[in-house]
Amino acid sequence: MYTVYYSEHDAPDEPRIGMVSAPNRSIALRIAEMQFINATIHKISELTPPEDETRFPGARFINGEFRPVMHQDEVY
Repeated sequence: MYTVYYSEHDAPDEPRIGMVSAPNRSIALRIAEMQFINATIHKISELTPPEDETRFPGARFINGEFRPVMHQDEVY
């Protein structure tokens, strides 16, 4: 997922932010150019998931608490 910073041609003083999903930066740029056709693309940056989100990919909300999925050999 990539964040796209752009401004539309009819409002160049109003910066905008959009998002595109792509496997790499060059494809993200092509998608952004098609998606924001009447705009100037200023910058594209890749989103990185927060560290906590990657630590417990199978986490569940149980009894009002967010808990990671534990392996069979682990104990709460």
